Amino acid sequence: MRVIICDDNPHDIHTYSIIVKKVLEQADIDAELLLYESPKKLLFDMEDSLFEAQVLILDISMPEIDGMEVAKKLRISGYKGEIVFITFSKSHMLGAFDVRAFNYIVKGETSESRIETILKNVFEAALDKEKEYILFTGVGEYRNIAISSIKYFEVNGKIITVHYGHKEFEFISTIGKLENTLHSKGFIRIHRSYLVAEKSIKSFSYNEAVLYDGMSIPVGRKYYSALKAAMSGTKVS
Repeated sequence: MRVIICDDNPHDIHTYSIIVKKVLEQADIDAELLLYESPKKLLFDMEDSLFEAQVLILDISMPEIDGMEVAKKLRISGYKGEIVFITFSKSHMLGAFDVRAFNYIVKGETSESRIETILKNVFEAALDKEKEYILFTGVGEYRNIAISSIKYFEVNGKIITVHYGHKEFEFISTIGKLENTLHSKGFIRIHRSYLVAEKSIKSFSYNEAVLYDGMSIPVGRKYYSALKAAMSGTKVS
């Protein structure tokens, strides 16, 4: 798991990082903690590793760009991780619902024990997402694969190949059935022979999509409009 704290106040970053480390240690969660004072730097870095951070802890009041706007940009770009806001005022919390924030911390008001509870809950929620699996039946073999690790499905006749991590597995099904099952999980049909995880797409054009691992996949003409709508925050090449 990767956890990111973004706050322009170095003292606050230090304070919250201590609490985060404490909660992670108590819960025996292996996680990488990254600290950012610049929201613009955070947005820039996440263009290349957008779906690697399972939890974002964002200060709302920052001079370059406020945390609410950062969250909106990330959600538009397809970020599916958990977000916890840090704020001086509860007045911002209506906007938190728009970006599906998990919870919020009010500086100087939320007690440390309450902060620990919020963090414990958000880490558990993030881990639960990572534990979602789907069972595929191959020829004489079953494969239980974490949905979060799947990059794309490729159809060749009656055989479907699922590409996940650095592996692949062949099974018999239909791409239509997969599309119905996985659409709500962030997968999109971009060609009659390809169903792709939105989070894996780095850029796209009218006739191809390029994944973060460098793989190039064709985009069917009839699927381009839906792809463009789903990936409205992604750079179009």
